[in-house]
Amino acid sequence: MADIRLTAAFSTVPAGEQEDIKRVIVETVEQLAREDGGFKAAKLVFTESDERCGLTAELDGVKKEGVPLQLDLEQLEDAKTSAGPRAQLKEALRLYFRKVQGK
Repeated sequence: MADIRLTAAFSTVPAGEQEDIKRVIVETVEQLAREDGGFKAAKLVFTESDERCGLTAELDGVKKEGVPLQLDLEQLEDAKTSAGPRAQLKEALRLYFRKVQGK
């Protein structure tokens, strides 16, 4: 199982929803680690400010992508309960992680 560390900062999301969003991100990254086997450790930083979200990642100590992945807050909220938005999040993370690893 991959070692996933998420640091998150929120400005407009209520506390209860913050935990749900963090859980969705971590669970999705864990799924990618199991399915793709491309990394064993992920350090993630997620920020939300005025409903604009960004995520940066370092995978196994590699960070070749300096531009954060832009995420939609509504999509993250929908991903908590719906398979479609979660699949979209997973694919966006998969593509971003490939850039981070320089693939």
